[in-house]
Amino acid sequence: MLQGIALGLRPGDVVALLGPNGAGKTTLVRQIIGLERPHQGRVLINGRDTRSMTVAQIAATVGYVFQNPTLMLFAPTVWEEIAFGPRNLGFDEPRVERNVRRSLEIVDLTGHEHTSPLALSYGQQRRVGIGAVLAMGSKLLIMDEPTAGQDYRHYTRFMDAVVRMPFQAMLFITHDVDLAIRYANRVVLMAEGRVQADGPPEDVLSDFALLERCRVRPTSLLDLNVRLLPHTGQFLPLESLGAFVDGE
Repeated sequence: MLQGIALGLRPGDVVALLGPNGAGKTTLVRQIIGLERPHQGRVLINGRDTRSMTVAQIAATVGYVFQNPTLMLFAPTVWEEIAFGPRNLGFDEPRVERNVRRSLEIVDLTGHEHTSPLALSYGQQRRVGIGAVLAMGSKLLIMDEPTAGQDYRHYTRFMDAVVRMPFQAMLFITHDVDLAIRYANRVVLMAEGRVQADGPPEDVLSDFALLERCRVRPTSLLDLNVRLLPHTGQFLPLESLGAFVDGE
């Protein structure tokens, strides 16, 4: 059960939602995308109460990419998969075609229009899901464990591409502290249905006592960033820390 949540997403936010299993992360996201409705309080999308909106209307602004892409892929071809959302929203066919072609280009799947989504690699399937969100004109992207099942090389390539996409804001659920360090400009830490901390990664993730209470395990990259923070002024990915390590 969520308790006392007060959370807003602003243009430019890339938010990592961290917390142990059962913290309420998925419940919070389901409230945002309209699969669950609040019994108390309100969820507002562009100032409009989601209780007065359909799931399809919410999807026009908020796009959700499941942790397992096969849960959202059903169409016989990539083109039909990406076209389904805008058609369901009532876009005319010329607009559907423009949006699908633009989305295919952004997610680097041009040439796979007639391929079955289930014949693609895992990373490509994730990109199909994001392309479907883009084609609907969604301004906010929410991803559940976006790097699950991918090695470091593949997930950094995938996430590097995603953060360059034209969304106004992005939120991703993760257990991976290193992912939050590399990509988030804001960390929301949840436990027991409450937001325990919300702020820049340097503030939230440097509080090791808080991380322990919330059962979030520090990593060697986090330890290194905390040690070098007086020199760097911000958290950085590993490949950007070498110069600071050499200069200590």
